[in-house]
Amino acid sequence: MITYFPLDNHHTPLFAEIGQAIKNLYPIGLHVDDPQYNEYPGIKKIAAVIEQNMTDNKRFNEPWKAFLKQLKSTAKKRVQNCGYAHELAFSGELILERYQDESFSRTKKIVFSVSLISPYYTIYGLDETGIKDILRERPVEYRAINVITVSPYKEFEDKFNFLKSEIEQWFSGYKFIPVRICFSYIKELRTPSSYPNECNVHNALFNNSFDYYDKPHFRGEIYYGSE
Repeated sequence: MITYFPLDNHHTPLFAEIGQAIKNLYPIGLHVDDPQYNEYPGIKKIAAVIEQNMTDNKRFNEPWKAFLKQLKSTAKKRVQNCGYAHELAFSGELILERYQDESFSRTKKIVFSVSLISPYYTIYGLDETGIKDILRERPVEYRAINVITVSPYKEFEDKFNFLKSEIEQWFSGYKFIPVRICFSYIKELRTPSSYPNECNVHNALFNNSFDYYDKPHFRGEIYYGSE
């Protein structure tokens, strides 16, 4: 079942801000191949950010790499840079646990993304497993998302709160978007990288990683961060 996020959403001040931010960035209702699509001011802003990241990637990413280095030093955990130059956000992972053998892998991690086009970020815990095999004489791994943790819950509590505090100190004025909201779709919204399908909030502000999550299970405080 698809859940939609109404852009004229006054359920909370945060939801109203998110809706307005997305309307400022995207020409709702226009297809990507419409000549007016790329003339929309928000689309021009997005294109400029991506171009800057791709043409001067090293300098563009210096602040983010410095942030990840600080996280690694303070958290005493493995921290990975997961962003790509064509995406709309800086992204990373903090690895809590990892096990693997010749046929199986299990990872418990916290994923975090900071938007490059609007002052928002998101954090969520992820439990992932993988089955290893050989396909055409090459190793492959079939991964599955077991559950997404939406709040500082149980084994994720300490590092979830740590990341939230660190991001808000480093990126002044940025606000947390609950991951369940990120999964919500927006009617008639199409981003340049997800056309022709309708997009969700995560597509609009961060990246397309949720396109590969089929009917995820959630745990934790369901309405965390929605105030």
